[in-house]
Amino acid sequence: MTLQTMIDRAAVADLVQTERAARDQGQWDRMAACFHPDSRVSLSWIETTGPAFVEASRAAFAAGVRHLHQMSPTLVSLNGDRALAETGCVILLPGAVGGVGVTVTCQARLFARAERREDGVWRLAGLRPHYFRDSLAADQPGQAPVLDEARLAGYRQSYRFLSYLLEETGKTPRPDLAGADRPDLAEAAAAEEAAWLASPHGARGG
Repeated sequence: MTLQTMIDRAAVADLVQTERAARDQGQWDRMAACFHPDSRVSLSWIETTGPAFVEASRAAFAAGVRHLHQMSPTLVSLNGDRALAETGCVILLPGAVGGVGVTVTCQARLFARAERREDGVWRLAGLRPHYFRDSLAADQPGQAPVLDEARLAGYRQSYRFLSYLLEETGKTPRPDLAGADRPDLAEAAAAEEAAWLASPHGARGG
C-alpha cells in the first residue's frame, strides 16, 4: 500500500463520515460541500441529486425531523479517481404512531460512491443503503403504539417499521431498495457498485 493510497482512503472515509455527521447536526453548507452537483442519492424516502437531498434534509430538519446515524468505520476500495465506501450504520428515527412517541432503530450498510474530479477534491457521486432489519419501541415505558398489522405486513421485512413511520409522516416508502429480505436486489446493487468502480473512468489519473 502506497502513501497516496493511504491518504486517499482516509480522505474518502472522512468524506462519508462528515456528510452523515453534518446531516445529523443540521450543518447544511458542510453537508452540501460533500456532494458533486450530479450525484445521486437513493434512500427509503427519496431518490434525487445530492444537492436536492441536502435541501430536502434541510426542510425536514426545519419541520422537526431529527435522525441520528451511529456510524461504524468506513471501508474504502479505490480505483484511480473513483472509490467505493462501505459503512455499517444504525439509524435512529424518532416519531409518533397513534399519538405515542416511538423510535425506529434501523440497521443498514451505506454504500457511497466517491470521485476526485478536476479540482482534486473527493466528493460523493452516489449514496444508497442496504437494509438488514429494524425495530420499533415506545419512548415512554408502559406505552404501546397500536399498529395496523395488515399495513405493516405490506412493507418490506428488512425496513418495515421505517416504512410505517415514513408513511405516518406523509412520505411514500419505497419497496425497491436492497435489503436482507431481497437478496436478488442486494446482489444486483452490489454488482452495479462493483461495475462502476471497475469501469475505465475509475482508472483516470492513476
